[in-house]
Amino acid sequence: MRVLISGAGIAGLSLALRLRQRGLTPIIIERSPRLRDRGYMLGLSDPGLDAAERMGVADALRAARHMPRRLAYMDSAGRERFAIDGPAIDRLVGDRQFNLMRGDIERMLYGCIHDRVDVRFGVSVASVEVAPDGVGVRLSDGTAVEAELLVGADGLHSRVRTLRFGAEDQFVQPLHARVAAFLLDKSEFPDALPGASYSLTEVDRAAALAYTGDGRLVAFFIWRTEGRPRFGTVEEELRRAFAGAGWHVPNLLDRLSDTEDVYFDEVAQVVMPCWSSGRVVLLGDAAYAVSLIAGQGATLAMAGAVLLADALADGPEGTEAACTAYEERLRPWAVAAQRMARRNVHLFTPANRFQLLAREAILRLAARPFLAPVVRRLLKRQGERL
Repeated sequence: MRVLISGAGIAGLSLALRLRQRGLTPIIIERSPRLRDRGYMLGLSDPGLDAAERMGVADALRAARHMPRRLAYMDSAGRERFAIDGPAIDRLVGDRQFNLMRGDIERMLYGCIHDRVDVRFGVSVASVEVAPDGVGVRLSDGTAVEAELLVGADGLHSRVRTLRFGAEDQFVQPLHARVAAFLLDKSEFPDALPGASYSLTEVDRAAALAYTGDGRLVAFFIWRTEGRPRFGTVEEELRRAFAGAGWHVPNLLDRLSDTEDVYFDEVAQVVMPCWSSGRVVLLGDAAYAVSLIAGQGATLAMAGAVLLADALADGPEGTEAACTAYEERLRPWAVAAQRMARRNVHLFTPANRFQLLAREAILRLAARPFLAPVVRRLLKRQGERL
């Protein structure tokens, strides 16, 4: 079976790896000219860790993880308000979660397949023709690909979803916030300690700086938009959103003009009545984006990839039945994660002073041993197992 995968992110690369392991033939196309290094630090927990173990990459992910040993919460003057340290962080995170940079996950997965899978960079899906026994795809470079199944693993703004299911605004539900992140050299902020993460949260906005290893830091910004259109360039948008902010924020914004690779997007969810149509199926954010607030995007991408690949390899009833089985298993987890994200959006971007104080109170409670499990359940859905 030939499976054409649009998108070389975590979902697409995981699917290609698992399909190859199960004896199927994946082909990946990716719009970007190379693997992307943009993004932010994310969490990988169950059922994503179960998926990583099935694919044999859990040890590689474990080696690449960044477990912070200190979470420092700053004020606008650059003073530390309070902090959560090692043992309290361990209690809050639990045993089955890895913190990783998105780019590190993608590079690891690509390293597992690059010499065994046909991966074509710099091309995207131009048109799709679905027949009862397969799908014909015309690519942006004019070439044609025939496959038994087309998988749209091409993210929040999925081209495959638009071509097969309809316009983006039918399915993408904004959470009225935007996010930006970029990497920089640690030498530019020598007071940022290895293993530490620092953040400043104010009404409607938050900024963070975290050590990621290899002499790098990641700067992260999230801010409420309340439906406002984008304001010029990324730098102009950030300067408007963080005008008057203290701590390291002005210095971080000054780095933007010298930074070419900035991750910038809406904070949104994808809600669809069905993830497949004939010989086309969606995977990862293209089908069920839960938003970074849920902290489950990579987890559900990897879990979904393994479920879909195994259903295709094991199912005797054909591709459409396999796509249905994958969705029936994963959808309840995605819906629950989306619900939790909508509930917790104020913890990332408090809308008023009361929400800001409530957020701080919750985080302070996390340092108490007997309350950490309660706070963990409040902040993140506990991982189901594959």
